[in-house]
Amino acid sequence: MQPIVTLENVVKAYGNFTALHNINLEIGTGEFVTLLGPSGCGKTTTLRLIGGFETADQGRITLAGSDVTQEPPYRRDINTVFQDYALFPHMTVAENVAYGLTVRANRKPKEERVRRTADALALVGLADKADRMPQQLSGGQRQRVAMARALVRQPKVLLLDEPLSALDVKLREAMQVELKHLHQKLGITFLMVTHDQEEALVLSDRIAVMQGGRIAQIGSPSELYDRPATPYVADFIGAANLLACTFAGRDNGHTKVRLPDGSVISGIEVQPQAGLKEGDRALIAIRPERMQAGPAPEGSSTLAATVVNQLFHGGRFQIELKLNGVEAPIFVDIPRSTVTADGSVPQPGNRIAFHVAPLDVLVYRAEDAA
Repeated sequence: MQPIVTLENVVKAYGNFTALHNINLEIGTGEFVTLLGPSGCGKTTTLRLIGGFETADQGRITLAGSDVTQEPPYRRDINTVFQDYALFPHMTVAENVAYGLTVRANRKPKEERVRRTADALALVGLADKADRMPQQLSGGQRQRVAMARALVRQPKVLLLDEPLSALDVKLREAMQVELKHLHQKLGITFLMVTHDQEEALVLSDRIAVMQGGRIAQIGSPSELYDRPATPYVADFIGAANLLACTFAGRDNGHTKVRLPDGSVISGIEVQPQAGLKEGDRALIAIRPERMQAGPAPEGSSTLAATVVNQLFHGGRFQIELKLNGVEAPIFVDIPRSTVTADGSVPQPGNRIAFHVAPLDVLVYRAEDAA
């Protein structure tokens, strides 16, 4: 896929604080890429550098093959949907959408402005709201106006700065579906910033997980979920039980680790180059939904633990467990469809066993957790 946005060794500092450390990133034409991470990881700074709202201290940013590192926002074929939407309260919906076509750098004839504004509003399902004022709209409608205003200029790249964060849960889920459909319909490149990992998994072709001003890992949602490169990525993408252990060698192509209670677990080592030796400190990651109750199939490992709590999540039960010698709680997800006919689920104080297959156990060096 031909890259439309490229960052090469980009560095950005604010005084003594380095927000980005040698960022290298390629975004393909028509991709939906998400920058994901906690506050302060550098994702918004990266977005602002691409949009031209900040200037890189080192490195190079290209758009469709042209160097735009020092170019101001109005000279980049990029538009942004801001977190707070930034609508003009004194303008109608149509006037807000058309605004980008009236400024000197991108001014269009009146007939074209009217046509493109109508097209943009129809695209986001607001053709009948053109004469409304922003304060007369719901949160979801204001978000769509902001999308229409960004799309009316027909940019090569659309930047989305946490566009759904101001919406309530149900509306956010509905807007995720609409945003996905909009991207598929337009075929232009979307680059989104979010701290919501579920949103990133649902919407993205690829996700760049950021940590401390660096890209910890980039890949498809399934790649990051199934084979996270570090414990940080495993813990940030979805939920993961991270357990300290001791490396106990290899057997039949699988690594073996020993937990504090003496249990031996087989797993897959994500980084063979880690050079783990028998007796080294290690760390395993297991997804809660990968731990299964009942008899263990051949090749699986078994954990025996005590139930601490039972949490109801509608379609599933989340069971909190205590494993001897392990301070951190362990969580196991049990779908309601698998609960026994009498509706019973493990109760606090019960001693139960769970098994896990080697392919579902990820093994890391203890140092990788830093």
